[in-house]
Amino acid sequence: MRLAFPLRLLAASLCALLALSSDARAAEPSVRLKALQESATNLYKAGSYAQALEASKLALAQAIQEFGPDHEQTGIQAYSVAFLAELAGDLPLAERHYAETVRMREVLYGRDSAPVSLALEKLAGVKLKLGKPGEAEPIYERTLKIRTDLLGEHSFSASAYAGLADVRLARRDYAGALPLYRRAITLLTGQDRSQAVVQSIVEGEIKRHRDVFIGLTRAAWGARQQPGANLPALAEETYAAGQLAWATSAASALAKMTARLKAGDTEIGRSMRSLESLSERVLALHDEDMKALADWDRVQKADPVYSRALEAFTKASTDQSRDTAPIVKRQKELVEALQAGLARCPPGQSQDKAGCENSDREREAEEKLPGYAAFNSARSARLAESQRLQTELATRRKEVVGKFPQYVSLTEPSPLSIAETQGLLGPEEALVAMLTGSARTVVWVVTRDRADWAEIEAGEEQLAGQVAALRRGLDPMAISEDRPAASGDSGPALTGGFDIARSHQLYKLLLERFAPLLTGKRHLLLVPTGPLSSLPFQVLVAAPPQPGQTGAAALRSADWLIRRHAMSVLPSVQSLSALRKLAAAGTAVKPFFGMGDPIFGGPDATDPQKRGAKRVAVQPAALYRNGLADIRALRELVPLPETAAELQAVARTLRAPSDAISLREAATESRVKAAALGDYRVVHFATHGLVAGDLDGVNEPALALTPPAVATEADDGLLTASEIATLKLDADWVVLSACNTAAGDKVGADALSGLARAFFFAGARALLVSHWSVYSQAAVQITTRTFANLAVNPRLGRAEAFRRAMMTIIDEGMPPSYWAPFVVVGEGGVAAAKSAR
Repeated sequence: MRLAFPLRLLAASLCALLALSSDARAAEPSVRLKALQESATNLYKAGSYAQALEASKLALAQAIQEFGPDHEQTGIQAYSVAFLAELAGDLPLAERHYAETVRMREVLYGRDSAPVSLALEKLAGVKLKLGKPGEAEPIYERTLKIRTDLLGEHSFSASAYAGLADVRLARRDYAGALPLYRRAITLLTGQDRSQAVVQSIVEGEIKRHRDVFIGLTRAAWGARQQPGANLPALAEETYAAGQLAWATSAASALAKMTARLKAGDTEIGRSMRSLESLSERVLALHDEDMKALADWDRVQKADPVYSRALEAFTKASTDQSRDTAPIVKRQKELVEALQAGLARCPPGQSQDKAGCENSDREREAEEKLPGYAAFNSARSARLAESQRLQTELATRRKEVVGKFPQYVSLTEPSPLSIAETQGLLGPEEALVAMLTGSARTVVWVVTRDRADWAEIEAGEEQLAGQVAALRRGLDPMAISEDRPAASGDSGPALTGGFDIARSHQLYKLLLERFAPLLTGKRHLLLVPTGPLSSLPFQVLVAAPPQPGQTGAAALRSADWLIRRHAMSVLPSVQSLSALRKLAAAGTAVKPFFGMGDPIFGGPDATDPQKRGAKRVAVQPAALYRNGLADIRALRELVPLPETAAELQAVARTLRAPSDAISLREAATESRVKAAALGDYRVVHFATHGLVAGDLDGVNEPALALTPPAVATEADDGLLTASEIATLKLDADWVVLSACNTAAGDKVGADALSGLARAFFFAGARALLVSHWSVYSQAAVQITTRTFANLAVNPRLGRAEAFRRAMMTIIDEGMPPSYWAPFVVVGEGGVAAAKSAR
């Protein structure tokens, strides 16, 4: 079975297959309406909500003029006006247009349809923001009834339960709010996640609904003030909720790695590796399919004949199937409905069947599009392979669980309790976990003998703005654009616009209230979410800047948080258990494997613009062509000769032999894949990193290595995340001395990039990764000094050795853009000091 539509068209296409009308004719929006809609969309994407709202209002007036007050096109525009008005802060306008959207959807789809419930929920939310809980409550109740009547107790009803809980929270009825939030969380987290793709979808759904988990913590915070409140139980409940709300792919990769280590180099351990590789392949195929569908969607939209056929196709759906509400049907029901529609209107046999005319019209129009045959063939092969792998995956998973019952609990760990967390912490350690919602953030701090939590009155948008503003004074690329160094400088600009006062304000907002718990804690284990995952916490300033000081003097004397605490980042709270309780000791016997100084032919390092030796961030799209690296583009990258000295210094510190380093001609993808990397305790790549981002086609994060003469699947000069995941490591530490290797797909998307996640999956216990473009000389100094510190005192632990390396650079007068990009991810405590032996 093949469905050529993008997923966003799935609902409309299913409706149409179920009930097509032979006389359906769709009026096409005018050029003016399309232009207004496009303008509103572009302004929305740019964050210009007020301007987008004005364009959308004009588009609504135009839609009414062209289609009338109750047409689907008009309903779409009314919803757009409401949505943008809410974003722009015009809540009365949003309230009016959401109410109008409800009315139109009742006419179009039926009173008890899923589209109506979606509009009702938005209307209730705005009324709650306007301080009208009494009006919001019956609307949420109606929303919940529609959804439970359609699907029963299903995750689609979770947000309606949460809305009713929000009403009670607004009334300070904390006891009434808590059970409703609990029900919503149960529906969200109780879904079956045994299949890899389904797990990814469910985790995304949970993350999008993290305000439900924030709501529970707010209700618990209020309830703890009530007489007779069980304070320990409320604290435990919120701590567990925070862990459930933000799963990361890096945490999953780390959990799977530790499960394999627990099983050891045995038949069952190898079976786990095979099972997890299959799961990775299924996810990769799914991602590839989504990208291919998005590309095909652009081809479809560009063709006027197909667009008109699709308009007729979807118009028939609206007219004839308004009460089926397929967008919320269970997946099995959707597939059955689609199969039934295809059985009634099989391709090539529809002309003589009533109700099937539009089906053939759409198919025929699609088949005439350029590239259809290639797209259809590739997608059919991809779906067939995915189905085969899913079947094999289910069989192998059953075998692994049968032989190793711990597998599920290890790879899908439950939230840790506060007591369990405390048992994993040393006396000089504190865990700081943060959950960011749309309007609030919750922070938990746990030490070996104490725990506390607090609600922060700042949400995702506010924190994202603060983090972005702070990072503008940190990223060397941004600094050079704002105020480049003078031509005679031998290093980076010393101030670069870093806002010390803003940094201190952010510290006060997030951590100052926990200062009594953190005093004397030498090592902080940070679990950030949302925009905070893009923040290097070492640059927070714990005391107000000294008056009268500016420039380099102000930076040198600032009370950086790194002066007080060593820090490491964990992908999740559960990762602490995976690393400290479950992971077996490494068996690697060789000290070091290093690769760097690939052969690139870009601008010479002596070029004036190259002074300061920035290791440049590279966008993947510029280096890919037809699924492989563009060799010509790869060869134009800036050479990095200083990375040879970096690797040689680390190798000397670790007493590694000279052949442990692969440079120049030897710094190839083929060499990496052929090396027995599982023999090395430290693996170090010093090169350009392709940042994670909105990648096209098969593009993905990668490390750039010496390009071959001819690109092949085995070696095209780019070691991609998917290729890294197939490596077999037993590394105590992987150092990625490249650009943006800690970055997520977008600011706050995830704690780690695809590169870092892949190295965890391959078998790394800790990583040293960067948040932004790195000064090459800084990378040399930070990495070599960190390993030198460990060589002098192996009991320091990675995080403390790294902290001391940064401190020496701070005391030399260098700015945070120079010393702060790197973070330790994974195990950074004293227990990990053996990694430098």
